[in-house]
Amino acid sequence: MTSTYSNRLKLELQGTGENAGTWGDKTNNNLDVLDAFAAGYLSKSVAGSADVTLTTANASATAESSNKVIELTGTLSGNITVFIPAKENNYIFFNNTAGSHTVTVAATGHTANGVAIVQGDHANVYCDGASDFNVKIASQPTHDASQLTTGTLANARLDAQLQDIAGLSPTDSNFIVGDGSNFVLETGATARTSLGLGSIATQASGAVAFTGGTAVGMTSVTSTTITASTTFAIGANWTVVQSGNNLQFNYDGTGKMKLDENGNLTCVGDVTASGTI
Repeated sequence: MTSTYSNRLKLELQGTGENAGTWGDKTNNNLDVLDAFAAGYLSKSVAGSADVTLTTANASATAESSNKVIELTGTLSGNITVFIPAKENNYIFFNNTAGSHTVTVAATGHTANGVAIVQGDHANVYCDGASDFNVKIASQPTHDASQLTTGTLANARLDAQLQDIAGLSPTDSNFIVGDGSNFVLETGATARTSLGLGSIATQASGAVAFTGGTAVGMTSVTSTTITASTTFAIGANWTVVQSGNNLQFNYDGTGKMKLDENGNLTCVGDVTASGTI
């Protein structure tokens, strides 16, 4: 009976009574094939932009697809697909290529059912032997931005709040604020309201109305009319306050002079009608 070959690893299955005198050599060759599939390593250049099919052969320990670990090297000039046999099997691929292009591993004749191996990654992949021979990733490293020294992290899964910020439009003069659950854009007017500033930040001219509180830090007053319901300080010692119908001038908190609604002036000290200031 003529030898046949196993479906997955292409081992030679010797027929009864066959290979007299060479049976041992063929058995040893099968063991070499098993050795390659279990621990073999292949460095394969896939430079350029052409798809690559790993070689396969019956009972061959040197066929490219007979290796367990396959390192893909070279500089890519286009996206490529690396084809493995459309048989149940598993491999470890190391995408050690350069160039900003993708490497997909797929079963021969089933390009659409492949998987992409990220540049710089080691991935355990397997062919499931289904009718469409899907190639899937059993495991592949995860990455975060802290591992990068240069470049960017492709297809990064950002924190939900960072995705909110990334999705905002860079509208001129808008602010990024939190609304309690997400980050959103607010106009200047809305942001001032959120901060309790009202519209004072836009004050350019005209009157400024204070509802309660104190005006602090003013170094000069240029308006001809000042309306106040509380004490108005002048310098370090003088204050002016309306008391009833009187305008009262105090020095260090002590009343010194008042002017009534009729224009009468009352002073606690002398009044100099003329003199030098």
